[in-house]
Amino acid sequence: MGFKSDREFLRNVSVGAVGTWKIAAILRQGGFRIIELERYCSSNKIWATKIKRLRVPDLLCLESGIRIECRAKADLKITMSHSVNNADRAWDKGLRDDDIVAFIRCWPTDDTWKASDRAALFRVGDMRSTWHLAKQERMKSASEGSEVRVTWPATIANRAGKVLSVSPDSIKTQVAGGRPQSYRLSRESSGGSFRLMPHINAGDEFGDGDTILASAIPVMLTSSASPTQRYDFFPDLESESAESVYAAVKALGFLPELAANSRSRLRQLMDHSQDGRIRLEAAASLARLGFQEGWDSISRIVHDHDAAREYRMESALIVAEMPDRPSIDLLKALLEDTANDSELRAAGAWGLADVSTDAGSADLVAHVQDNDEVVAVHAILALSRLVRSDNLDAVLQKVGDDGRQSAGLVRAVLLSRLDFVPDIVRLIRTASAQRRQWLLYMLACRGRAACGQYLSAHAPELLEELDFFWTHQVENWTNRLDVADQIDFLREQVLG
Repeated sequence: MGFKSDREFLRNVSVGAVGTWKIAAILRQGGFRIIELERYCSSNKIWATKIKRLRVPDLLCLESGIRIECRAKADLKITMSHSVNNADRAWDKGLRDDDIVAFIRCWPTDDTWKASDRAALFRVGDMRSTWHLAKQERMKSASEGSEVRVTWPATIANRAGKVLSVSPDSIKTQVAGGRPQSYRLSRESSGGSFRLMPHINAGDEFGDGDTILASAIPVMLTSSASPTQRYDFFPDLESESAESVYAAVKALGFLPELAANSRSRLRQLMDHSQDGRIRLEAAASLARLGFQEGWDSISRIVHDHDAAREYRMESALIVAEMPDRPSIDLLKALLEDTANDSELRAAGAWGLADVSTDAGSADLVAHVQDNDEVVAVHAILALSRLVRSDNLDAVLQKVGDDGRQSAGLVRAVLLSRLDFVPDIVRLIRTASAQRRQWLLYMLACRGRAACGQYLSAHAPELLEELDFFWTHQVENWTNRLDVADQIDFLREQVLG
């Protein structure tokens, strides 16, 4: 956790997470019963300690058994990573012909990413059948796995518009502003000419770079689930494919109506599977279904300092998915055990924000000043997610003479989404000494735009004290992050 922040990596992870979350939402709206199959696929939290997970798709439908691999891109394409020499890194590893690959475009917003409301869905079998038309592009760098990028030919409109007509030879559109735009459907390849298949009809509207009008893949699916008999996951528990066993084990944890039949099968895998990842996921499914043997197995890993670090870390991520008293206790145990490494304790703090209902039950206040700053900053961010108007007074109760603790608590509130200005004004009126200074500091950090109008109406006596800080600190152009970063960079170029 001591490595330098990699903003580009975070960007890519964020795009993937936002896109996967949106694809899941689109499919749920269409009638799919979706769960995450690949843990953390819709989160952009970066952990250095990772279990070597099975290569499974991102999402799974509990009704149809269909697995969905998600691909979110700032520049929409039908593209997949592929390893020519490593079957475990092939583009379609863990996917069956009826499974789906979903593509979606994402745009940067002020401080995050936004995904399109349109997702392009293709059957894996159809992608395999048109593999000969796909183009192998540049090799990835060593840091990206030294893989080939494979792209299926497609037509994507750069500007929003409307389809005027579709013929065997072309798609005619009218883009925003009224200009006509035509797209030819014939293409050439090393094997000869071929024709793209249109995926739209006359009268359809399309977005700005987020709609695949035509492609080499014969059919683009709709997001509506087809009525089907529920998929039977039990035979997959005997599969020779570890990916299929894993998918079935995870699915059964979300099907309590089958718990009477699945309990013994899951317990058998938890105790005897040769794959530690499947053993752990079977324990997770048993715990999710409310069976004590699952909780006991996970608890043993959490408390066992001799267990592999990556399995203890995965256990922390698992229990953070299950809001329950045992989860709170296990995550607290990880956080409070100073014999654990920084990131494992940090995962305990981070997970508590997911399973706790309030700041008090999470017990994070005591850790915002932890001697281990990795733990402390995770506790601060986790606490910020739990701050509400009904617990703000309790969170700020210890703000005062202890500068380190006060700084952590104040930062947590500042990072929260709470409109705390009225509450802070109320607390200032009865505060004194260091506590009052910290509360004023919070208003100063909040900024003139957020506080000025309220203070003018309800506490004008505070405006004079805050004006200097707003003018010379918060609004000081040299304190802007981009400018401060330039200054720091230039300072490093001055030797002696």
